[in-house]
Amino acid sequence: MTVARYRRFLDALDADGTSQWDHPDQPAHVTHRPWTDRLRRPDYYENPRYDAHPAICVNWWSAYAFASFEGKRLPTALEWEAAARGTDGRLFPWGDQPDERHVNCADSWVGRPVVTYQAWYRDFADDALRRAGVTPDGDRSGNRSPFGVRDMVGNCWEWTSTSLSDPGEAVICGGSYDNPMRAVQTSTKGIYRKRGGSNAVGFRCVQDVIDSSEAEETTA
Repeated sequence: MTVARYRRFLDALDADGTSQWDHPDQPAHVTHRPWTDRLRRPDYYENPRYDAHPAICVNWWSAYAFASFEGKRLPTALEWEAAARGTDGRLFPWGDQPDERHVNCADSWVGRPVVTYQAWYRDFADDALRRAGVTPDGDRSGNRSPFGVRDMVGNCWEWTSTSLSDPGEAVICGGSYDNPMRAVQTSTKGIYRKRGGSNAVGFRCVQDVIDSSEAEETTA
């Protein structure tokens, strides 16, 4: 989901930052405005230069509301993985071989494999981390799933509609720019609190397709 599209949603919000598309269980005092104090670029949502960048620092409730605003929904974790893996169960959207040219991750920022935590801390956590961040949608053309879906791994984690034992948390998928290659695979998953907003977490939406023959039968 890009900044340009999310900005249209922001323009449609009520004065208190809520909307008519809110989840029925949304807690009080949740706002759909991004957590700007966690953005490295204060003008991220105002400056057109970031229009093609992913919408980040957005909590789960906001991602849900945005999806409803566009007549869509958040994918389940299994749907997300299926869209990234393809029918052959590949490790990365482009195949089974790691390739730092195809993905925005820690390895691509340091220019070599980051295999262990010690290597990540030594090679990435200092200078590279200060330089690293999300990149525009489609910036790496090789990061494309067999179904043609772009940027399924790396760049930023993505919210899903799946919750496990704690309803206040949701599954995120795909890894982000500050994870090593081994943690940005099609099966990569994590847990994040729904109220949270991070510059390494974004989202994407899905839309259910109704078979035309079923639609004709329904309306007949």
